Amino acid sequence: MFEHTRAARDILRPLIGRLTALHRAYPLAQLAFRHRSQAGAHVLQIAAKERATLSLVLQDAAAFSELPIATFVDAEQREMVLAGKASACLFAIETEDRGRVTLSSVRTELQSGARMKCTGPRQSRLIQPSHESLLTLRLARTAGRPGPTRRVDVRSGRIVHRASGNATDSRAELAMLLLGRMGRNDALPVLAARTRTGDAQLRWQALRQCLALDAATGLPLLERIAKDHADPLYQAARVLLAQLQRERPSLLSEPG
Repeated sequence: MFEHTRAARDILRPLIGRLTALHRAYPLAQLAFRHRSQAGAHVLQIAAKERATLSLVLQDAAAFSELPIATFVDAEQREMVLAGKASACLFAIETEDRGRVTLSSVRTELQSGARMKCTGPRQSRLIQPSHESLLTLRLARTAGRPGPTRRVDVRSGRIVHRASGNATDSRAELAMLLLGRMGRNDALPVLAARTRTGDAQLRWQALRQCLALDAATGLPLLERIAKDHADPLYQAARVLLAQLQRERPSLLSEPG
């Protein structure tokens, strides 16, 4: 399908026609496929096998953000444009150091039949603002043990957000966030222990919740990380510590 646009259309046309007819007849019907919609991007998963998924992706004008943020996911991804037009930039991470990356980029015009490919966590693409909708067929296969997902400001190369690419880690991260929001101080020993070993993203989330629940517990942990040059969280910890020194000096001077 990804080698021949006509083949992809011939396979998908009956499915799309059937779904369209059903929704016209039953506007409140629930799709029998996994699907999600947010901010102008609509994804309909039509097949899945182990770590691979095949999806229809529709992006309208609301999805084409003016903010130059590219998302780098640890997955192989191929896309074919079925309808619509847009411009895109294909990015590759050349180097990475202390929360910043150096990017190379290639600009391309997208129209029916155009193909894009991203292989692994060092490649991404960013669709440029457009007044047209863009319909693509997307084949994605995640890594066996996926690394973190990174969101990068392509103008500065700064990594603005990291998230675990592993579903188990994501659940753990959400659980820690929930404990913090619930004010569960009884979870502090577990959260404090979680800041010392394991995935950097999970350690950072545990540290944030320690700080939110009890500064006397969280600050020594933050200061320890900010002094360890070998720690992957070293730079982020130094930035946060400097921010607290500027904005909350009284917090740092409080006795433990």
